[in-house]
Amino acid sequence: MLLTFQDRLRIPWRGGAKQVTVDNVLPVVLLVSLQLLAALDLYCSLVIFSLIPLLLAYLKRFLGRVLPKTKFFSLWLFWSGIYLVVLFESTVPLLELLPEENIAFVALMTLSFFCFYKANVRAALNHINQAQQQYKDDPSLGNGDSQTAILISDREDSDESDGRLACQTCRKYVPPRTYHCKVCATCVIKQDQHSVWLNCCIGRANHRFFLCGCVSSLLALWLFANLSLTSVCHPTPIFTLFGITVMLPDDCTDIYFQYDIALCFTGAIYALLMSLFILISLLKQFCLISRGYTGTEWQRGEHINRRNCLVNWKMFCLGQ
Repeated sequence: MLLTFQDRLRIPWRGGAKQVTVDNVLPVVLLVSLQLLAALDLYCSLVIFSLIPLLLAYLKRFLGRVLPKTKFFSLWLFWSGIYLVVLFESTVPLLELLPEENIAFVALMTLSFFCFYKANVRAALNHINQAQQQYKDDPSLGNGDSQTAILISDREDSDESDGRLACQTCRKYVPPRTYHCKVCATCVIKQDQHSVWLNCCIGRANHRFFLCGCVSSLLALWLFANLSLTSVCHPTPIFTLFGITVMLPDDCTDIYFQYDIALCFTGAIYALLMSLFILISLLKQFCLISRGYTGTEWQRGEHINRRNCLVNWKMFCLGQ
């Protein structure tokens, strides 16, 4: 029945209707439905925002087994950004925000979309060229079925790097610090992680764009949450910085009396929830980069502090 429904789920397109998979439609339907339900009252908000992390964690585990290359999470991230932008722009007259605040939010969201797009596009540059020398006829390497290539110590500054390194999964020679990704079905240079949110591996070629996208999206989410909460709730000034008064919400007891106000409030809570997970990811990234090793090396226990913190950050910024 599910296969029949998926086969009939098509959209009109030039040259014929295009088939749309369930995991491509489900993110936007789930996201909008949950947000609309959360704005009904306080109890709905508590249930929905407690359910979202559990739902995503379950889907990540389930889809990781049955559909590892799914676009569900990348589309969830995309539609989350679009939803917040549309919500913000539709309520700007209602919230009486300054034009500069609106421009700052849109600019940060645009920058985060651009960085994540570039990270996704440049992910292919991390893959080992299929035309590299194969070793299928080498009997000494066997028919390994490991998910990752054997982790090699950093020999970039050593004179003892005359040995050739090989991945036993895709059967090709690889440079140092290269790992095989089972989802991407290829070896990835300096693989940090396979990001389900971008549906690609993060490696040497796109790691900087990934980090920049996380930083800009974190700032955009914080700005959205602050502007929305201080507009729909009673604001209180905290401090003044460079002539700008920074305020935080004080009293939010009346927000559910008007549905559009409640939508702004729940959107801000959702933005804070997203920013929490992004902040945790960023802190982990900063620690790993400062120590000079990737997320994959950290997971495998290869905690080799190769250089000092400043040199590690310099190498990262230079893409080395």
